[in-house]
Parts: sequence; C-alpha cells; structure tokens
Amino acid sequence: MSDPTTAVVKKEEKLMEYVPFGAEDKIKLSVSIVQNLIAVKTRTGKTCSDTEAIKFMMMCSARRLNPFEGDAFLIGYDGKEGPTFSLITAHQAFLKRAEVNKEYDGMKSGIIVERDGQVMDLEGDFFMHGDKLLGGWATVYFKNRKQPMHKRIRVERFKKSFGIWLDDSAGMICKCAEADALRSSFPTMLGGLYLREEMEQSAPKTATPIFSSTPKEAVVVDEPREVDGDGGINNVKALRALCQKDGITEEQLVKFIVELGLADKSCTTLENIEADHESALSMIVEQWSDFSEKIKSSLKGGSQ
Repeated sequence: MSDPTTAVVKKEEKLMEYVPFGAEDKIKLSVSIVQNLIAVKTRTGKTCSDTEAIKFMMMCSARRLNPFEGDAFLIGYDGKEGPTFSLITAHQAFLKRAEVNKEYDGMKSGIIVERDGQVMDLEGDFFMHGDKLLGGWATVYFKNRKQPMHKRIRVERFKKSFGIWLDDSAGMICKCAEADALRSSFPTMLGGLYLREEMEQSAPKTATPIFSSTPKEAVVVDEPREVDGDGGINNVKALRALCQKDGITEEQLVKFIVELGLADKSCTTLENIEADHESALSMIVEQWSDFSEKIKSSLKGGSQ
C-alpha cells in the first residue's frame, strides 16, 4: 500500500524522514506535505511559505514531533503584511516526552482558588460554586533529584473572554501549569515548545488541522480586538489597553521595542511603529504575557 503523503510531494522535492517519539516507523515531511496537509490555512485560504514550512519541519525533526498524530500544528492567520504562521505543540507531546525520561517520577497538578477569603490549592480542576479561580499549579517529581519542580501561574495571564476558556478555564489553566512545569523540568526535550493555550493567536477562528487527534479542541482566537478601517486588527489600541492593564506606559513599551531592534530609533509612538513594522506589533500582542514580564523586569533593573 502506497504512502498517501507522497501524493502531494512535488517532483524532485527532498523528503525529511525521522522516527517520532513513541513510534517505530519513520514519517516523511516535505514542504508541499506541510503546505497541503498539515498547515492550517488562514481565513483567506493562504498557506505557509516554503521558509515557514522548512522551519516547522526542522522543529518537528529536532523534537521528534509527529504532526500526523496531532503532536504539532502550524496555525496561520492573516495580517496586513501577509499571512503569519506559528508552531503550536499538543499537550500530549509534553506528556510523551516526560513519560520516556528516566528521571520523570510523576506529576501532580491543580488549580488555585479563593474560597471564603482564603487562597487554596486544589488538586485537579474541580472547584465549588462560589470559588474564584485565581490560577493553576503543577509539580513534577524526579527519581534522582532532591527538589521537585513546582510552578504556579495566574489565570489572568492566559484566560480569554470567550471560547473554551469560558467553558473550561480551570482545565485550561491546569494544562498551562503542567506545560510550564514540564518545560522547566526537561528543557533539552521541551525547550521552545508551547501549547496553544499558552500562545493564542490573534486571528479569527480557524479550522482544526486535518490530522488533529482532538477535533473538539479547535483553535480559538485571542480576546476580541477592534478593527481598523481596512478590516485589520487594530494592534495599537490593543497594546494600549494591555499596557494600561499591566501598568506599563506607552513610552516604556516603545522604548523596549526599539531596544529589541524591532523598530527604528526614529519611532516614538506606536503609530510610528505600526506604519513600518505592523508585523512586530502583531507579534507583541500575541505574546504579550512574555513581553510584559520582560518590560517589567527591565524597568526594575533600571531603577536599581
């Protein structure tokens, strides 16, 4: 029986072959396979570029991810400067790698709630009516290390105002805490891998990948944002709202963007950056939690 993936391979196109975690047989990836079978197209039907497909293939090979079993997705969305794609890792990929690591000795996880004025750590994602969900926690245990890896994260850092976060915010924050703890425990195997729940896209809702093993967990959008006159996302207004929420001034944000080299030194406002570096603002909105922490850290360092 022939391999169905070869049907979309272009003539003389090189195939990347490797054995994924938990498998015995090799799988094959190529640029055309990624573009036609794996990448989730944008709302306007665009697929990833050759370069983005190659990056995805290299990451999958390096981490031995199997996109045909839902280990990894390449999710696309439309931007003013063209489509953008991000690699998202499935929760099962984290668990697979932890399971085969000889140091792994199990994991506990749960949620943090406020009940009757007291903060409590609950195991699992069940909580009582009236409890206020504050965050999630996870502890990874090791066979030969004295100290376990314990992580606690705030729900505000990830929670979205609609979609699956509304239906199961406790389950989602629990998964984020597990991923954070596992990534810190085994950076060699999990470094650079992030769950969809940790890196929500700013795009409109997209379809589930063809090979997704969890169709009920279709990709959901980030929190709603205003659109501009051309129908695009207004990143400037979104960033101003995020700055206000986290106590960061626009001047501090602009300075940080310039220092990172994401915009020219001549840029003094978010509108300046939007004009020439719209994709940079989109990226910052998508990964705001990380940028916010880095900005706050740099401000603390500068005040010492």
